[in-house]
Amino acid sequence: MASKKDIEERFLKDEISDYKLYEAIERNEKDRSLKSLVTKLKDTELKHAKIWGSLLGARRMENVEIPFRAKLRLVTYPLVRKALGIAFVTKLLERNEANGLAEYKELLVKKELSSKELGKIKHIISEEEQHEKLMLEQAQKHEARLNYTKSIVFGMNDGLVEILAVIAGLAMVSTSSIIVAISGIIVGVSGTLSMAAGAYISSKSEKVVETSLNEKHVTQTKPSKEAYYTGIFYFLGAVVATYPFILGAVGYIGVLESVISVAIVLSIASTLIAVISDTSIKRRIIEMLTVSLGAALITTIIGLVVRLVFGIAIS
Repeated sequence: MASKKDIEERFLKDEISDYKLYEAIERNEKDRSLKSLVTKLKDTELKHAKIWGSLLGARRMENVEIPFRAKLRLVTYPLVRKALGIAFVTKLLERNEANGLAEYKELLVKKELSSKELGKIKHIISEEEQHEKLMLEQAQKHEARLNYTKSIVFGMNDGLVEILAVIAGLAMVSTSSIIVAISGIIVGVSGTLSMAAGAYISSKSEKVVETSLNEKHVTQTKPSKEAYYTGIFYFLGAVVATYPFILGAVGYIGVLESVISVAIVLSIASTLIAVISDTSIKRRIIEMLTVSLGAALITTIIGLVVRLVFGIAIS
């Protein structure tokens, strides 16, 4: 069980980590609204860090070493901002604020605190609640853009899972990498058209329902654009699953290379889905890997049985 000092040091490092993150965002962010918000948050996080520093002794504030995870976040944030845009990073920051608030509330319930400490932590919690509210409002401003990100991620996710299952089974009955590769691409093209059409119809129907219900908040996205992103990234997912066979791999080796490639990309896609949907990243990754690799295993076994029992082989 962590000591009181360990808990204080952890929260001090967390607050300094958030301060440095917001400082980095403030320095490089071009969007005025987000930059203004993180400037306010940065100043408050520094104030919170000083509160924890005072509980540990003023000298403990100097040269505090932040965790590796926080250092990594400083490096990856600009890349995520550039690759996925303002909508996703504001959602990511909102999630960070929500997690921080939850940790403070857990501390308030579970740990024995003096009246002085209790007062300080309650004050921090009230400000963290305001942080979370402000960041949520910021994220809602970019909800339309976030829907496009959803289309990208879900399209990629489906392409990875579905095409891996197809080629895993086919690779067991075919000794030709060309046949497996062509089959994977054909199914990928078919799935691309199907997914794009489905995304278009779904988005169009959703807007019709929203309009008929006279909803005040209607997300301003274009069904055609959602369909485009869903379709094109479904196809890219299919290419990731198929590329070992395009390069000449066959049988078990090709399936293994495909599984590894899909697992890596699917873990990234699952992380993005978890952030967007406010669910557990770890649980989402495990769930998606279990589903996709389980489907691939089943189709591999089916293909192997067909080959061994019925003697069917395609060359």
